[in-house]
Amino acid sequence: MVNKRTTFNEGVLAVAVSIAICLILYVALVSTLPVTLLMLALGLCLIIVGERNKSIEKVYEVMENQKAKAFIVVMVFVLILPLFVSGNSYIMHIAIMAGIYSIIALGLNFQLGSAGMVNFAPAAFYGAGAYTSAILAVKYGVSPWIGMIFAIIMASLLGFIFGYPALKTRGYYLSLVTIAFQVIFTLMIINTDWVGGPNGIPGIPGYQIFGYSFRKPLEIFTVKLSYQTNYFYLVFLLVGLAAIVASRLYNSRIGLAWNAIEQDEIVASTQGINLTKIKLLAFSLGAAFAGVAGALYAHYISFIGNEDFDFSKSLVLICMVILGGMDNVLGVILGAIMLTIMDEKLRDFADYRMLMYAIILIIILLVRPQGLLPKRNRKYETGDGLDEKINIKAVLGGK
Repeated sequence: MVNKRTTFNEGVLAVAVSIAICLILYVALVSTLPVTLLMLALGLCLIIVGERNKSIEKVYEVMENQKAKAFIVVMVFVLILPLFVSGNSYIMHIAIMAGIYSIIALGLNFQLGSAGMVNFAPAAFYGAGAYTSAILAVKYGVSPWIGMIFAIIMASLLGFIFGYPALKTRGYYLSLVTIAFQVIFTLMIINTDWVGGPNGIPGIPGYQIFGYSFRKPLEIFTVKLSYQTNYFYLVFLLVGLAAIVASRLYNSRIGLAWNAIEQDEIVASTQGINLTKIKLLAFSLGAAFAGVAGALYAHYISFIGNEDFDFSKSLVLICMVILGGMDNVLGVILGAIMLTIMDEKLRDFADYRMLMYAIILIIILLVRPQGLLPKRNRKYETGDGLDEKINIKAVLGGK
């Protein structure tokens, strides 16, 4: 009876926490900038207070044990959100972009959060996926769905080709190499007429399934919704799949190897980890995620240009991972959603937008340098059934 009561209480708590998170995101999405900042501040305060009274760890454990219930709440929230914002296409656009950036951030987290490799060129892989799918559709009439597959292949191949020589460097030198790659990619787009040059690629077709165009309004229970609802559901379906893949990788031997490399490469290599292979895997998988997001963006917006994939975009994507919490799947998604919303709300300030964006980020990182939901120690189950938390750094002898 006690076990059943405990399980019931945990289920209620998991549902309540999930609903609270969804409500905070909804209010931040539909409200003005001051209210959005207030919601972000409220979330920060709740996390900080929870850590000080040590209740946040209990919430983590409950959410882990009752993740099925939490997933159902989030799924219901995603399904009904378009019904509440059906009359506002701009809000739907923000939500779609938040989902697209979440996919990129999850891929970037493999490098930045798990393996400790600072990559300043995620927008280049994002752009590679977008341009690949767009060119195939516009110039050769290839289906956007097939174009997405080629976008994944091209972005992954680019990640492998670029990553192999780049990984011969470390630390700040690796960062400089990725910056150079990002600049080269942007200049190549601008100076190559075959890919549109500075004029970009217009007229990119949308997705279709069984003859139904995603650019047609969607009708649900006699309620007519904007065409963006189709893309909203598609994007967040892929966000869910990306989150599942990222979580499985984190809990696999590959994720453990990435963490070992992040803590101490020398110790990791002495434990039999192939540094080159594991690092290249992080680059290629991260690039594949960006390729998916690029294809989604190209066929949603119907126009792409070099300004969509420049260095400033890479900086914003990096901030999403850092703010959300490196090597934490849920944290990365929350960081991507919150920063996307905040970035869009700041457009009213025109020339001062990036200045205010930077000030807000600095304040948040000063208050919460480890991110909204920071990396947690891995949890294993010993042979006698007892749970034991093991710090990878301590196990590997890192300093």
